[in-house]
Amino acid sequence: MHSSAKGQTKTSQQEVVSKEWKLEPEHEFRFEVDFGTTVNLKLISGTAEIFGTEIGIGHEYEFSGTCSVEYVANETPMTSYLNMHIALEQCREAAKSKDEQGPKVMIVGPEDVGKTSLSKLLLSYAIRHGRQPLFINLDSNEGSITMPGTLTATPINHIIDVEEGFGSSATTAPSFSSSFMPMVFYYGYPDPSENVKLYKVLTKKLADNVSRRLVEDEVARVSGIVIDTGGLVDSTGYEIIQHCVDIFNVNIIIVLGHERLYSDMARLYKERNDVNVVKLSKSGGVVNRDNAFRRQAQMRKIREYFYGLPKFELSPCSTLINLNDISIYRVGVGSLAPSSALPIGIDRKVSETQLVKVEPDDTLLHSILAISTANNSDEQSLLVSTVIGFIYVSHVDISKQKMTILSPSPGRLPKQYLIMGSYKWMES
Repeated sequence: MHSSAKGQTKTSQQEVVSKEWKLEPEHEFRFEVDFGTTVNLKLISGTAEIFGTEIGIGHEYEFSGTCSVEYVANETPMTSYLNMHIALEQCREAAKSKDEQGPKVMIVGPEDVGKTSLSKLLLSYAIRHGRQPLFINLDSNEGSITMPGTLTATPINHIIDVEEGFGSSATTAPSFSSSFMPMVFYYGYPDPSENVKLYKVLTKKLADNVSRRLVEDEVARVSGIVIDTGGLVDSTGYEIIQHCVDIFNVNIIIVLGHERLYSDMARLYKERNDVNVVKLSKSGGVVNRDNAFRRQAQMRKIREYFYGLPKFELSPCSTLINLNDISIYRVGVGSLAPSSALPIGIDRKVSETQLVKVEPDDTLLHSILAISTANNSDEQSLLVSTVIGFIYVSHVDISKQKMTILSPSPGRLPKQYLIMGSYKWMES
């Protein structure tokens, strides 16, 4: 990257502070953004990119928050990331010539090492080479594509927006038949360890759908997949990593910023000639986020789902619905009795994927409910069905058997079966 850039920070008092930086080749301009107002960035001359997406000269890019830290760094892992992309391109060319599947990459590492950023970069580079990879998001804490608590598969066939990232594109029925709509399963918890069996069931169903997509679509098959994961570094995390490697037939594991995890993965797969384990360094620009920040980010993502983004605002609808017209379910231990109260012979592992009908009461208030595509309440069908969208419960009137909801679109709910997770949101 060789460029001259100008940035503006607008404070809550509307004071505009402007600065200009000149970057030498292979240097990074880094800035940390707090929740607050806005930061505007403009490329004056030269060339530059953000997470693999090239930015245009003279165009002003806006980022939410107050710029608390900004600096130029001359030490960057971007060269190694570019080399990784080149290696993946070679795999794609080989797959095309042999009519085989392209690289299936899974990025693992602890929280806050830049896994999602690396995913964006590899996907953006692939797009710039005419590829159309699938992005698999298994980090239920983040909600990169849509609502937090989801597991998604998204065909990437357009440049990822610099300001909005993947955007909130799942406000209508998810389907691989559309270029932009992700396939969404609702897990309902931020951490895979909260219900490991349910997480495995849903990721297996997601992998089956991805496999069918790769068989049907030659471009996607050659382009391959990029899988983003959460902070899977404990024993449960290792179990989930191995599960996902198996079900998605992963052949490249990128370990980002964690020596012990790399050593363990290399040992686990040393006998597997079909799985390569690669170590990459994390960027020095990565910062640790505390739980309060994560929670705030989740709330912002939920709000974006209903109200859209600054450049693509949505107008959600408040609707009154009859409680008799819907059926609400929860999945797993969170909605069940403790182990001591379970019937004799019933295993807790079974209960983790058991559907329990929720009788409407005040506990529904401020809940996020997923609208299942299921047509009946058959447990197996409802458990592994994709979701068509989400609603927010703003008011419950038990005496009148009515519930007021916020929905991205007007009219009646398209389906009657709703799934309740652990997420709550206070509309503001």
